[in-house]
Formats: sequence, structure tokens, C-alpha cells
Amino acid sequence: MRHRLLSSIASGSRSLRAGLAVLALAVVPAWAKSFTWAPDSAGRTQVELYLDPYYSAVNYTHPLSRDSIREFDSDGERALYWSLLYALPFPHDVLFEMSANPLPLAGVAIRENAPGFYRDASIRDVRIVQAVTEDYPDPWAFSVFFGNVARLVSKADSGKLHGIGYSGILASMGNRHIAGNVMVPDKWLELELKLKGEDIRASRNLSWSFRGGLILHGNDDIVDAFCLSVKRSRTDFHESGLLLLRNSSAEFRVHLAKEDLSLMDCQLVIGKKFPMVDGKFALTLDLGVIRQISSGYRGTLAARQSANWKLVLRPNVDF
Repeated sequence: MRHRLLSSIASGSRSLRAGLAVLALAVVPAWAKSFTWAPDSAGRTQVELYLDPYYSAVNYTHPLSRDSIREFDSDGERALYWSLLYALPFPHDVLFEMSANPLPLAGVAIRENAPGFYRDASIRDVRIVQAVTEDYPDPWAFSVFFGNVARLVSKADSGKLHGIGYSGILASMGNRHIAGNVMVPDKWLELELKLKGEDIRASRNLSWSFRGGLILHGNDDIVDAFCLSVKRSRTDFHESGLLLLRNSSAEFRVHLAKEDLSLMDCQLVIGKKFPMVDGKFALTLDLGVIRQISSGYRGTLAARQSANWKLVLRPNVDF
């Protein structure tokens, strides 16, 4: 009896620690922190370290010619988008990247090592761990980007570097897939056309991602699909959190089955940001839904996903 009691307490303690770990990771500062280094004085190469609880990466950029990496003026948001779009047919750089998704990996660890907490941490039919880590099915990846990498500078701020923008073709690959917070073998390949970037300043953070592509899976139980995604996020640290467009984010994505172009799922996530402490940071909360029209799995994985509604919950902090 005493042994069972101690075992139960130990198990509960492990579950509690796991739960606290998930919550801690969920509110780890999104930083939107991007650290860059130029190994050569001519500015022809660049190393970037990007840190985020959902997606972290290290990459290396090298121009295809003897020219330096380009610089685009980022003072006007729409003008910056058009600059990246106009550069799309004229590739200037190649980039190699290794990435990992820390919080989704934590979700896998929680389900495997603390199944009791994973099961009990729920609101009705919504599993909190899955809601926090939802929509990041690839634990890690190796990527090659062919296109344009642009340093985003502000002419109004003496040409200071504020971020990095990308436009081009991205090929990513990996050997694992996360299905319902469970890791499964899958040699996958994703090809996509992408416009992406982040412009970080003392007064505001701006990030965007517009992409479309094809995802191919080596695991026969995972459906190959086309993907279209649009995402934009802006935090204004010295503006009211009640302003609709200044402190908000929006993400829309759809998947179409490769074999018959049928709609598999669509996702809509809306975020709101609330600047705090005289603009030193902002509390953020992304809330949305995924409408799963048809399962992206079959065979042994079919039970991992059903045709229903799923909640997306992403609390975070912007600095």
C-alpha cells in the first residue's frame, strides 16, 4: 500500500513537472530574435541563428555571384513586399538551414513520459498539450533555399539592419513526423515557393510568410498534399492593444490532397497582442481552429486524426 502511494506521488510529481515544463515553454519569449554574423568583411556570406519556441534554426547564406548580399529598405511594409516579389525571378543567393521545433518536441516528450498528465490536462474534449503544440508536424528538417536573401535596413535609421527577408524556392526534408504528439517514421520532402521575413525594431515587430507548395511523404499512411499559407503578425509596443490592426496577427492555411485535389483541412488563427510596462514587452495570445474535413492519415495512423474541429492555442510573449 505504502509502495503504491509513493509510486503514485512520484508519478504525479513527474506529471506536474511535465505540465509546468509545457506551460513554461508555451510562454517562453517568442523573442523574434534573429542573430546574424557576416564571416567575411565583403558581406558576401551570412550566418543566422533564429530562436523561437515553435521554430528555431541556424542557416548559412552565400551569393551565387561575387556580389554582396542585397539590402532592401524596410521602412514601407507594402513596398518591401513588392521588392521581394520583383526579385523572385532573379535568384541571387543559396541558403542551407538546419531547424527544429522545440515546443512540438516537448509535446511528444510529455505524451511519452507523462501520459497521465497528457490525458488529464484537458477541457472537455480538448487536450491542452495538443492544442499548444498543434500544427507543427515536423520535429526537425534540413533545408536548401534558392532565391533571394535580403538584409532589411531602414534609411530613416541610418541604414541600420533590422531583419532578414526571403523570396524564392525552398526544399526541405526530414525523417520523422509528429501525429497527435507521437513521433512516427516518415522520410518526407516539401517543395514550396515562399516570401518570408521579419523586421524587428524597438517600437515594433513585424513578420510575414506567404507560401505555397507540395508535401510528399515516404510513409504510405500519410497523405501527400498541396499547401497554401498566408501569415502576418505585427506588434506595436507603444500602441494600445485595443487597436485592431496594429497589435494583431492572422494566419490562414489550407491543404489539398495531391491525388484528387480534395480539400483536406483549413485553418484560421487570429492573434491579439497587449503591450505592457511602457512598451518593454507584449503579451500575446493566438487562438484559432482547424477544420479537419478529411483525415491526412490512413492505415495504422488513421486513428490519429478524425474529421472534426480542433482548437489552436498559442500563448507567448514578444520583446
